[in-house]
Amino acid sequence: MKNHEINVLANTHGTGISLRKLISSLVSSSSKSAAVNKVFILNEVSAEFLIPTEQVKVISVIKELLAAMASNGRNTCISVTAERFTDTIILNFEDQNNYNGYALSFSLMAIEQHARFAGGDISIDGAQKKVATVSFSFPGPSLPRNPVYVH
Repeated sequence: MKNHEINVLANTHGTGISLRKLISSLVSSSSKSAAVNKVFILNEVSAEFLIPTEQVKVISVIKELLAAMASNGRNTCISVTAERFTDTIILNFEDQNNYNGYALSFSLMAIEQHARFAGGDISIDGAQKKVATVSFSFPGPSLPRNPVYVH
């Protein structure tokens, strides 16, 4: 992803890149593979999730994950969701009709080192089941600390 594309995705305060907008942008770039394999990607990431601007390395990992999910899926819907645990964002890709878990697992192995270099980690749950979930966890923006009020 080019710098000018990243700037468009950045929020108005300059504190991060909208994860929802990023996913939408990347889905459109992987639409050819998804269309051939009849894969529909549903972006259910809330608008509140931001990738810190210093974490741009995770963008290419997310792009690779979407491409792997689209190229290994067949006749399926893949929902993309995000959740936060303290200072970590977990991006989940859930394939409702897992076609070939072995091929998907192999594709993920090629991305794992790149994810670690970006400060994240990839895992797969249900690789040999009908529903498979690929998770990518990476550092997110620090949450504001609760203020302490003194009376």
